[in-house]
Amino acid sequence: MINQQDLHMYAQLKEKLVELINLNGLRDKIAECNVLGADFVKLPSNEYALMKGKEFLVDCRINHYHGQAFTDSPRLFRGRVIDVANLTMDDKGNRSIFFATLNAVLRAINKIERTVHCRRMDAEKCGNMLAKHILEKFGRVKIAHIGFQPGHAKATSAIFNPVYITDLDSENIGKIKCGVKIINGAMNEEIIRRVDVACITGSTIVNGTLFRLLELCQRYGVKYILYGVTIKGAAKILGYDVFCPLSCNETVLPSGVY
Repeated sequence: MINQQDLHMYAQLKEKLVELINLNGLRDKIAECNVLGADFVKLPSNEYALMKGKEFLVDCRINHYHGQAFTDSPRLFRGRVIDVANLTMDDKGNRSIFFATLNAVLRAINKIERTVHCRRMDAEKCGNMLAKHILEKFGRVKIAHIGFQPGHAKATSAIFNPVYITDLDSENIGKIKCGVKIINGAMNEEIIRRVDVACITGSTIVNGTLFRLLELCQRYGVKYILYGVTIKGAAKILGYDVFCPLSCNETVLPSGVY
């Protein structure tokens, strides 16, 4: 359920998008959003939600620039960029279009880079890089993963103890993954209270839980790491750091897309 705080934050982002497209002559450019799945990323394990068909990437193209956003409620769209800014944000499908478009806009005006999801084995490499990053920055801390990303969970659980993983997918909850029992995302507050660092998937900005999670981290003095392409544009505007070392500038799309 989206609350008033979330809607306020989304409204700020919409205002910034309008400002940027007006300043850069993109108001009437066409934003074309398509839906990508397993055949695009070809990740190395069927444990990834994208490979299971539980999540999708909305890919927005503006001119030859692409921005992407994860969602479990994908939607096609073709219209002016200003039309995206006018979408209602209380709908998850609309938010996926908005954040994919925001990423494409900021990429087009050179405010951010690498707004295309990594592919194949890079997802596993990313996990190893994340584990190293946490170890170097924070030491051997207690970690929570908000959202099950197999590569991240595998790499961190081999080094840190304890590692907690929460997820919203009913097929994962209660299962042992990477040696760790997956906990219902409804327990996020309890889990965040127990740890030093929370790794939060950027797709939470689409599903409507991000700002609540950041509030909990602040309340309990927990450091957080946001990761993934979904949140890159919003993070640039809001001043958040994003861990996403292997994402790309260019995209190789399956035949028939665009």
